[in-house]
Amino acid sequence: MAAAINLSGKNYLITGAASGIGLATARLFKRHGATLVLWDFNAEALEQTTQELQCHFKVVDVAQSDAVEAGFAEAISQVGKLDGVIHSAGILRTGSFESLDITTHRRTIEIDLFGAVAVAYAALPHLKQARGSLIFLGSGSAFWGTAEFNSYGAAKAGVLNLAQALRTELAGTGVHIGVVNPLFVGSPMLDETNRQAKYIRRFGIVHIPEQVAEAILKGLDKRRFMIWPSPVLKTRGMYWATHHLHFAAPLLMRLLWR
Repeated sequence: MAAAINLSGKNYLITGAASGIGLATARLFKRHGATLVLWDFNAEALEQTTQELQCHFKVVDVAQSDAVEAGFAEAISQVGKLDGVIHSAGILRTGSFESLDITTHRRTIEIDLFGAVAVAYAALPHLKQARGSLIFLGSGSAFWGTAEFNSYGAAKAGVLNLAQALRTELAGTGVHIGVVNPLFVGSPMLDETNRQAKYIRRFGIVHIPEQVAEAILKGLDKRRFMIWPSPVLKTRGMYWATHHLHFAAPLLMRLLWR
């Protein structure tokens, strides 16, 4: 059980830590005894979070690789080593592909995909030393191209592919790679504009951030690759259907989008 997991003496860096899943994960890890380094792009919200949790913090845009590298160097100077990195930073803007401007598409890919690449690239030398964990925040939209989640889903599919590649490349190094795969999470990212997407209006909110944080903690403890937040049947069911019923997935997704 998560209640028995002890993170005392361990150090974790969490990106996107000022709200949503990142904030819920930071609070949960703190309760379990972890020492934290928190990153976010929102300076005001991050300062409030760090006042609450009394931990190290840095304002970082994860799409800026130089800032990410500098952030890891600072984190190591503060805590000595990193036992894990939870990469939760991301943005979402739903809408039909043509309704979103090219700047929005570009920024989504930069933050959600290149941000994951930049964080992984900077984190791995430190995680190899500690035989630590790197957990990415994936998405159910990575399993199959999801209407109105076009660039976001493409970025998250890239994150899943990146994690799969790293899992193979790093076998035998002691580094644990994981991907947590939620569906629709009731967090500030899912604002009123994003909630207008047809899939969200049909299915509603599936998870709260605390459920995803609990799944991350358990996945970290068990060193799992695919991490499923509660309710598990919905998330794993979507993955199973799109992978094992591949021939039917396009029709299924069109029917659900009506």
